[in-house]
Amino acid sequence: MKRRLLGLATAALALIPNGSCRRPKVGVPSQQVLALAARMEAHLYRDSAATATLPYRLYSPPGLKAGERCPLLVYLHGGGSGGNDNLNQLGDANVARFLAPDVQAFGPFFVLVPQCPPGDEWINRHATPPFRTYDQAKFPESVGSRSTAAIIAELARSRPIDPDRVYLTGASMGGSGTWDFITRRPGIVAAAIPVTGVSDPSRAAVIADLPIWAFHGTRDEISPVENARAMRRALEAVGGKARFSELEGVGHDSWTHAYGQPETFVWLFAQRRSSK
Repeated sequence: MKRRLLGLATAALALIPNGSCRRPKVGVPSQQVLALAARMEAHLYRDSAATATLPYRLYSPPGLKAGERCPLLVYLHGGGSGGNDNLNQLGDANVARFLAPDVQAFGPFFVLVPQCPPGDEWINRHATPPFRTYDQAKFPESVGSRSTAAIIAELARSRPIDPDRVYLTGASMGGSGTWDFITRRPGIVAAAIPVTGVSDPSRAAVIADLPIWAFHGTRDEISPVENARAMRRALEAVGGKARFSELEGVGHDSWTHAYGQPETFVWLFAQRRSSK
């Protein structure tokens, strides 16, 4: 009987969807995670006061020519991928997507994947679904987001990165983190792709001139599409020219479409930071 119950439990676990932002915890990293880890450097950021640390992985393009500077793609993972092992964030399926041959063909470019610390979020609201728009002034910048900004600055000094071609994207919790980062720290990134994220529409004027392409499913029950519509209205009111793609009939899994089409990367790598 015990063996039968164990078998049923194992089978039930196998039926749990292994999405990039909601996935079961596993004790041993998958072969895909280990393969990605082998292609990416492991680092630990510490702030000058030694009060904050942030693990991160960095992919460096091979064969760079002397004096060549490349874009930096920063990806903020979804919920369930945080921690301090510097591996769990690589289980977010979108990380493998950025290192896939067809996306790498747009390169060369660096890929930065920080890992949100335990108990921290890219925007610390600790809310429960369905997530809604919020007042940014009521929530201090998270350790993960603040540390990510510092890592970007550090890499721009130490690696052959083009500071005018730093791109930020994220899905689910990372999509919300993307909106929060660009409205809290304008001027750092050249373009942003928030996917199924939540934002503060009152901050629209800060990002009116920033190239943005947001994706959101019309049947998203975790982050309702009205979140994207509210920011779209706010940006239109201040003359913003952000691009919004509502995915008809799609639920929370907007990232499959957002990162699955070549057009997304054609658009992204064409963007440069404005000199204004």
